[in-house]
Amino acid sequence: MRKTVYSVLIVAMAGLPLSGCANFFGIGSYSSKVNYHDTKWCVPRKLKRVLNRVSHRYGTVTVHSTKRWWLENWRKGGARDSYHLRCQAVDFSVRGNPESVLAFLRAQREVGGYSYYKRTGHYHIDTGPRRTW
Repeated sequence: MRKTVYSVLIVAMAGLPLSGCANFFGIGSYSSKVNYHDTKWCVPRKLKRVLNRVSHRYGTVTVHSTKRWWLENWRKGGARDSYHLRCQAVDFSVRGNPESVLAFLRAQREVGGYSYYKRTGHYHIDTGPRRTW
């Protein structure tokens, strides 16, 4: 019996699907889709978790901007000390009522700065202090 329990735990921790037990460990409980149209490597893990939650709730997320070099940031009208320059910000789009999406982002403890750009339909989240604009 003890060997069986350990085997189940090892398989569950490895992320392999388990018939009937998959949701017990939170494995396979939902699927999310995040499409990166910019570098994925520099997005902090905590913002990736937020993007997955947004996707689970609202559907496919498309990431438009992550890491920016100073010239690109200037060209896009970014702040001089933008979190994009430090790989700590993400601009993305997702379907859904903007007020609802913003409320959802506001409720995520990992999110510092958040905003919605009506002109482009993009949302911004970063790891800085809690603020919006």
